[in-house]
Amino acid sequence: MGRAYQDSRGWRYRVMGGIHADSWKARYQKPGKRGDAGWKGLAAVPWRETREEAQADLDALAARKGWQEVAL
Repeated sequence: MGRAYQDSRGWRYRVMGGIHADSWKARYQKPGKRGDAGWKGLAAVPWRETREEAQADLDALAARKGWQEVAL
């Protein structure tokens, strides 16, 4: 699994696969949710064909926003 992040509100972000095997996207989860519940697609980034491309999108966004890396 790739890197995950958390913002100052406690929202968590990570890359997850889509319904199709060749689709990946950064997703977010609001506080109060745990595990695989409540993950939603992050509109600020596009769907990608590889996990690595999606992770690069998330890493760049996290750097711009100042999010902290976390373990999920």
